[in-house]
Amino acid sequence: MHTTDVDATNLPFLRDADGTPIPFLSWVQQVTVDGEHGGHALRLHQQGQAIGRDTRLLYVRFACDRETIALRPDLVRVLTTTPDGN
Repeated sequence: MHTTDVDATNLPFLRDADGTPIPFLSWVQQVTVDGEHGGHALRLHQQGQAIGRDTRLLYVRFACDRETIALRPDLVRVLTTTPDGN
């Protein structure tokens, strides 16, 4: 996983494709493809958990391949339920 010297607790929320703040450890779904910024087509509509961030990127561990990917937050949408339905 990527680490930075930035204290993420003092940063404003990153916002998803709808403008919704993305809380730490929330579940998200990739909704847009942009290969130059981490949003590859193979993960389109895949779900993952937001496990970190820096000033402009969100770090998501996708359930489909268990990889942690850095991508722009506007490429995902926050989910209201977890993959297990809770």
